[in-house]
Amino acid sequence: MSRLKTMGVPAVAGVLALALMGCSVDPPARAQIDPVAEEEAVRRVNARWLERLQARDAEGVGALFVEEGWTLSGTEGLADGREAIVSWAVQGFEMNPNSVTDWGSKGVWVSASGDLAVERGWWVTDEDGEGGQEATNGEYLTVFTKVDGEWKILADAAMALEDEDDDEE
Repeated sequence: MSRLKTMGVPAVAGVLALALMGCSVDPPARAQIDPVAEEEAVRRVNARWLERLQARDAEGVGALFVEEGWTLSGTEGLADGREAIVSWAVQGFEMNPNSVTDWGSKGVWVSASGDLAVERGWWVTDEDGEGGQEATNGEYLTVFTKVDGEWKILADAAMALEDEDDDEE
């Protein structure tokens, strides 16, 4: 004997009604995003970060991150949380007062939901500015998340690239 026969007519009618109701309900609408506008917004946050770094504004740098954000570099290690990021920036400014940094994007990817973005790019830092020390080059990967409609930095990792001259030795 099948299950439907043992359930009885009222139970079968109830199951069918629920199934039909499930079919008639529209799936939740996905928020429409403008990927070009979101990509530009992410790029603006990155530009503000560079401006604040060049202005030696540690608090301003920290404000671009979510509270639980982090940054990781091969030379300075991990700064975990906004407070640690501000301290990391202050320490960097004090250790290298003449340092000059620049960077640029190689590309930005924004999720279909519009609340997560990843940017990949290049950076160059000359620790002694116009001094005799050679600049260091590298690449970065930054993850952005939207908080109350505003893009914030969630995570950042930077790595220096090996000098091609080192390979020849």
